[in-house]
Amino acid sequence: MPVLPCERPASRGLFALPITSIAMSIAAVSCSLLVACGGGGASPEPGHGDAGAPALKPSQPGDLTTYVQRVLRERAAQRQRGQASLDDSTRTVAPLPAGGAAPPTMATAVPFSTSLVQEAGVDEPDLVKTADGVHLFSLDLHDSAKPLLRTTRRLASGALEERSALPLALGSASALAPRGIVHSADGRALAVASEAWAGFSGDPCVDVCPPTILLPGPLWMRNLVAVERFDVADPAQPASSARIEFDGRLVDARRVGDHLVLVSEQVPMLAADQLPPTVPTAEREAAIAATRGTDLLPRQHLPGGGTRALLSETDCWVQPANASLALSVTTITVLDLRAADLAPASRCFVGGTEALYMTPATLVLASTRWSYTIQGGALRYPETIRTDLHKFSFDAGRLVYRASGDVPGHLGWDPQRKSWRLGEHEGLLRVLTFTGPVGWLTANDAASVPPSPATLTVLREVMSTSGGRLEALATLPNAQRPQPLGKPGEQVHGVRFAGQRGYVVTFRQFDPLYVLDLADAADPRIAGVLEVPGFSDHLVPLSDTLLLGVGKEADANGRAGGVKISLFDVADAAQPRELASQVFGTTGSASGLDHSRQGLALLEQGAVTRLAMPLFLVDAGFTNARDRLARLEVDRQAGTLVAKPLVAPSTATPPGSLAQQRSVLVGEDVLWLRAGRLSGHAW
Repeated sequence: MPVLPCERPASRGLFALPITSIAMSIAAVSCSLLVACGGGGASPEPGHGDAGAPALKPSQPGDLTTYVQRVLRERAAQRQRGQASLDDSTRTVAPLPAGGAAPPTMATAVPFSTSLVQEAGVDEPDLVKTADGVHLFSLDLHDSAKPLLRTTRRLASGALEERSALPLALGSASALAPRGIVHSADGRALAVASEAWAGFSGDPCVDVCPPTILLPGPLWMRNLVAVERFDVADPAQPASSARIEFDGRLVDARRVGDHLVLVSEQVPMLAADQLPPTVPTAEREAAIAATRGTDLLPRQHLPGGGTRALLSETDCWVQPANASLALSVTTITVLDLRAADLAPASRCFVGGTEALYMTPATLVLASTRWSYTIQGGALRYPETIRTDLHKFSFDAGRLVYRASGDVPGHLGWDPQRKSWRLGEHEGLLRVLTFTGPVGWLTANDAASVPPSPATLTVLREVMSTSGGRLEALATLPNAQRPQPLGKPGEQVHGVRFAGQRGYVVTFRQFDPLYVLDLADAADPRIAGVLEVPGFSDHLVPLSDTLLLGVGKEADANGRAGGVKISLFDVADAAQPRELASQVFGTTGSASGLDHSRQGLALLEQGAVTRLAMPLFLVDAGFTNARDRLARLEVDRQAGTLVAKPLVAPSTATPPGSLAQQRSVLVGEDVLWLRAGRLSGHAW
């Protein structure tokens, strides 16, 4: 299913060259929603008009208006023929993963952990942040109607002292869902990024609205993105200093230096699209002719009421090869955390964003051209499914479009893990995609479907007179190296790129850990394979020779069991070994990493790496549900993994949301964010 186009001209200032067009995203992977609604953009026919290169070009005045009128006319024609075109307004709201801690900027003798992030130097919003190990800022989401920014001071004795609790401003929103905090580079300011909702009028379900689908309330409300800035030069007295709010669903965010990059998406409510199918043709055509490109674009909501344009039609880009009939707009907004007004600068493209990957100098946006059907309980994707990639350089808040390319396959089903399937090293982009047409949902499905292999593609940037192109330098498997990445019925679970290595975990009943040798970018190869029971969803390199895996144990039938943490020796790529493992709970148990990319905290203390992670545990038969905090130590020299006794909550309370729990290691203590409050525990 094709990608949506978006256009935009060269611009000045923050974005030297414009930004991209992107395709429709897999917003949230609830199987019932997928079956009923589909996702992403739809074209008149599978593959129609979308086989060309995904290169972007600047939008000229009127281009976006021409585009939206064409789409509206084709959608109206389909309705008249009785064909329902998928409108991605039927997608669910996907949560933005939180994560990452700001680098320390104040002198302190107390070491502290930072949250798990994909790339060093690229921070991600998280529920708890500290810039010095003494003052901690956390989000209290326990009362969803009154989210708070809490300030806690850690005393020299290790005791915690709550200093303040500030309510986050709602603005024009009726509900607020904070996604995380980021610090400025110097630690003197912080910002809270939130998704918000406000009611709207009209019917968002025009082309497709299956009666079988159950939808959460916020989906039928107008989505907003809100960022509130706080001055924390005096950490004991944070003061709200600025707030920006604009249309869209918050997809993902990153911070590099003092700049916060927000990727948001909205489905515009167009008057011509809300007309009933029985309206006279002349009336519908008049409404379409009155639609302008600016009607697609998000607007900024002002503190005193009213709105203004967040960007203009010529701040977008188009993808000429696109032929999708879905209407969705993605906006990239860069905020300067040093500026009192946040100095927003935005660019847009028509289409949905699926994954954001960043290094300190590079930004990559991925979007999958996709459609699917359900056959025998399994998801079936088209053989021709492809993922478009758009690369930008990023320097001091200045974003410059570099090149575009595409690869076979898609980035998987889990929105939290899509970005981990991309990685850049020495200017080359590596992408691990799932290329089989069939996916599965249960162990029985896995046993009855053919192989669904993964494909590694290494891309290089090639410049030409017509613009930049990301070209495939190599793929794996290939004719010379045909061994597949995955056995029959297996799915890809964990992916991690680290320098000249790649690690991939697939699973059905056992966990094949594939170690990829990427030293010769033109000839990547499988260096070694290790099979162990269970699987690892998350892979964390602890050193050049040790790899941590976090996932689930599994029985002989492939049924997932308790939370499993494994330590792998990958010093010899040809012979990876599992050195040790720990299992917590039984079937139904979960870890913080099941709900957030930053559900694990790590801190190096000499040759020992300490790990802390919130857990939800149950016993056999889903009994004795409880929250616990796991503490483990990895001796990197001895190659051991030792679990300390689990930490129980200070008071007897029911289990809470793992998505709202975090851990921070500070000195000889571990802090646990649970039910909106931090508690301290001796290591």
